Amino acid sequence: MTESRETLVLRDEQNQPLKCEILRQVVIEEQTYALATPVDAVIKVLVWEGEEEPGQAVNGDADMEGILDEPDPEELQAALPTIQAVLAELNLTLQQNGFDILTVQGELPPVEEEDVFELGESEEDAQEFQLLATFFYKDKKYGIFTPLDPVLVYVALPDEGDPYLLNPEDSPALFDQLNAVLLDLDESMEEEEYDDEYDDEDED
Repeated sequence: MTESRETLVLRDEQNQPLKCEILRQVVIEEQTYALATPVDAVIKVLVWEGEEEPGQAVNGDADMEGILDEPDPEELQAALPTIQAVLAELNLTLQQNGFDILTVQGELPPVEEEDVFELGESEEDAQEFQLLATFFYKDKKYGIFTPLDPVLVYVALPDEGDPYLLNPEDSPALFDQLNAVLLDLDESMEEEEYDDEYDDEDED
């Protein structure tokens, strides 16, 4: 049985919405903050640029040689109808959200080892993504990826007014506190859930 979580709607400067669910909450200096994640699965669209040296095939696939890069925003916008059609073949519905975040509604396909990519500007910030599909647009090859781990955001929950997204560059000290408290709490609760599940198996 899936646990039902409280949801909220964040809005960007253009008043475009992003629906999230609250994972954890904490009060710091009489202000409530939350760790949240988008309700729908986040996707990232990347383009293969150029070719890497021989032997640098992506995930061992020679057909995927090259460097994955962020597409030009205008090119991405123009390609959205194609992306929507490609995702529809997977029974997924593309959603455009606030903060320039793309998500999909529907059941994601099972994760296969050959579809898992490590993406990031460096090894330290590399994350694992599942490749959902590839397509060509204007002679360029694109990939549609979704992160295997949830996309986490920090949100302020004022007593009056709407919740709003926090920017780490605006409040680095606050983010250090939130990382220490909320992520720590998240790991502790995961351990408790594991222990409870283990105890239930013992009773059975």
